[in-house]
Parts: sequence; structure tokens; C-alpha cells
Amino acid sequence: MTDPLAAPAGAAVALDAPAPRLLPGVRLTELDSGASQQMYLLRLPNGRHFQLAGPLYHLVSLLDGQRTPAAIAVELGARLGRPITAEEVATIIDRKLAPLGILATADAPERPPAPTVDSALGVVARLPVVPARVLEPVAEALKWLYAPPVALGLVLAIVLAHVYSYQQLAPLLATLSPINFPLVAVLAAMVCVQLVLPWHELGHAAAARYFGARHGPMSIGLLGPMLAAMVEVTDVWHLTRRQRLVVDLGGVYFQSMSVLVLAAMAAATGSALPLWVVLAMDVSMLMNLNPLFKLDGYWAVSDATGITNLHQRVGQQLSTLTASALLRLGRLLRIAALAEHPVLHFLAAQENQLRAYGASARVALALFATLFVLSLLYFLLLTFVLLPALVLSYPLLAVAAWNSARALLEGIGEPTTHILLLVQFGFATLLLIGLAGMAVRLVRAWRVRGTSRSGFGAWPGDLGGFHGAGWRGTGG
Repeated sequence: MTDPLAAPAGAAVALDAPAPRLLPGVRLTELDSGASQQMYLLRLPNGRHFQLAGPLYHLVSLLDGQRTPAAIAVELGARLGRPITAEEVATIIDRKLAPLGILATADAPERPPAPTVDSALGVVARLPVVPARVLEPVAEALKWLYAPPVALGLVLAIVLAHVYSYQQLAPLLATLSPINFPLVAVLAAMVCVQLVLPWHELGHAAAARYFGARHGPMSIGLLGPMLAAMVEVTDVWHLTRRQRLVVDLGGVYFQSMSVLVLAAMAAATGSALPLWVVLAMDVSMLMNLNPLFKLDGYWAVSDATGITNLHQRVGQQLSTLTASALLRLGRLLRIAALAEHPVLHFLAAQENQLRAYGASARVALALFATLFVLSLLYFLLLTFVLLPALVLSYPLLAVAAWNSARALLEGIGEPTTHILLLVQFGFATLLLIGLAGMAVRLVRAWRVRGTSRSGFGAWPGDLGGFHGAGWRGTGG
């Protein structure tokens, strides 16, 4: 692996700078990850988290405002068992630590920087709706649902409820067609999936409380055309991987409990309506586990494998494979410009960073990368096929929706037709808003990365920023 303390060549260093000091509230703890060496967690007061390798952890722990770079170099060298120069210390502080915003400066001695732009494949238009002080007593009262005997019993009951529901639903699915699909089932499914979102988020909060971690407020936002809910559980980074995995899947666990109620309703009334809602709930949970977006599935894979920054690692793995293939092609065809290209050699060398994880974790990352690329290609294909037609037809759709709304209020025509048209207009509007938000975030993320300093990126690794590190929510 590349030495985390390797100073960039030609770096300008101020050896007479005052003794560096961490911002108040910055915390250092061990991180349970899938890396072969012990990794550490650096937490800022604004909720951002960074993953540190051992040498950087020891360096950061010495930034007490009393030691100069020269004194830090002596102490750090003793800890690492090799000589460290004051120039190396000052360079790393300037190039790798100062950009993180963890140091107190004359301009901002006490205040951490604002959170940076998170992945565009996330929730936009986030709005807090339930403060943490209101959510906490409810989550505290529900944490007993994670006691192993209770959880095992509930999971077994949920499985049996699914078996019953799909046994009853199978004959209906065999004869289903878009023409005779009941509109009331569509509307009931949409409403029920949205209504269960707060309960889903309580699952994350209650799991965090069960393991002694704090949680923040519950928020809502848009994920494409869907309403999404999320609860801030940034504090779970100090938990073990197994505990974090339980928090990740806690939302799906709680949402699955709704199947118990729906199956009981179907058995008691003989109505097929609750069964259709069960199907909608399962589709919603499967979408929530899609690795493309930073929702429950993303975090579950990350914590199960111990690999942080999955989207970044996917890009790293793909660029490494591509660069290695191009270098082999250059050597095979004896194309010196290709075989000796410095950028390709730099990208190919990043494989050493991935080797820090075990073989099973790297296999899981390869599978995740495959699913990610397939999902992304499907999403892009769908977007570029539907988006032009949607944009061109949207004005006509808006006029038709206006006329349908007026006709529905005046009791003119078939209500079912008007409701379907209004639902279609609402879906198209949310889809355009979501795509526009994602485009803006992609541009902002690209601009931020385009202005990053060289020599910064691999270690320390940002665990996701303000919402990426802890906002684990559901889109439904």
C-alpha cells in the first residue's frame, strides 16, 4: 500500500508555522473495517467522518497545539519505528489534513467547515420533519424489538406471512393484466408505502439506540420521482460492523412487520387488497436495497464487506482494471506511448490500496461493481430514452392534468380516468425534479473534485460527509 505519510514531491512547507491544533470536538476512535490493518475513525463536530490509516492516526493524535512539526516528527518516528522529518510532518499537515478542515486556524479557530457535496446518487431537497428530541423516546421504547429472541420470532412470523400472502396472491397474478388491474389497489399501495416510511426510519433509530449509538432527526426528500425518508445515524460508525449491519437493515426489518398486519387483514376479510399492498411493500424494500443509490442496500454491503466509500472503490477498481488492460495491450503491441503512459501506471498502482482488504471482500466488491454498472447502465438508458419524450410532452400533460382536475371537481366524465391522469402528471413532475436535482449535484461534485489538491484522496478517506456517513433512509 502507498505510504500514507509519503509527502508530495515539490511541496511548499512552512517549518516555522505555529504548533498545529485540532478543532475542539474532533474525536479519534478505532474503526471496524475489512482492511488487513487497523483503521481509525476521525469525527468532526459537523458530523463528517474520515477513515485514517495507522500513521495518519498517530500524526493526528499529536496535534495538540503544543508540539511543533519538529517535535511531532520526533514523537511520530518513535511510534512508527522509523525516522520522520519535520518537513514530512509539515507537508502532510498542509496537503492532507488541513483540507479536511480539522485544524483550528486564525480565521476560524473553533468552527468546522460546512459539509461538502455528497454523492449525486442520493436524496435531494432534504427537509427535517421530526427533531431528534422527539424521535429519541419513541426509538428508545421500541429498541426491545432487537432483542435476539424477539427478533428471531418476528422474522419467522414475517416469513410465514409472506408465504401465506403469495400463496393467496398467486392465482391473481396468473390472470393479471394491465387492463383489469384494480385502480383502488394501485392507490392503496402507493398510500400505504408512503405511510410506512416513518415506521421504517424508526427501525434504523431503534437499532442505533439498542447498540448505544445516538441518532439525529428524521427528514424527507426526493429520490427521483419517489418520496424518501431518512434518519441521521452518523454515530453508528463507532459500532462494530455486525452492529452497523443491523442498523442498516433495521428499516427493512420494521417495514416487513407491516406484512404481518396486511396478511392478517387479508385472512380476516378475504379481500385481495391487502395482498396487493404486500406486493408493493416488497417491491419498495427491494428498491431500497438497490446498490446504485446511497440507501440501505449500499450501507449494508459496505458494512458486510468492511469496505467504505463503495462508489469510490468501484470507480477505483474499474479504473485500475482498465489501466492494467491498456498497459498490457501497449506492451503486447509494442506501443511505447501506451505502455509507458504515467497516468495509466498511476491508476494501475491503485490496486495496492484494494489489496488492503481480504480476498472475500475484494470478490464482494467485484460483484457490487458489476451490479452497480448494470444498474447504472439501465438507469442511464431509461433516462435518455424517456427524458426527451417526457420533456416534450410535459406542457401538454400539464394542460391535460389541469383540465382533468377541473372536470373532477365539477363531476364531469369518468373519475377514474381523471385520477390516473393526475397521478401520471405528479409522477412526471417528481421525476423531472429528481433528475434536475441529481444533475445539479453531479455538476457540483465534479467542480469540487476538480479543485481538489493533488496528493489527497486515498488516505484519509472521507466516509461520506454530512449525510453520506450516516443518513440511512428509504425511498418509496
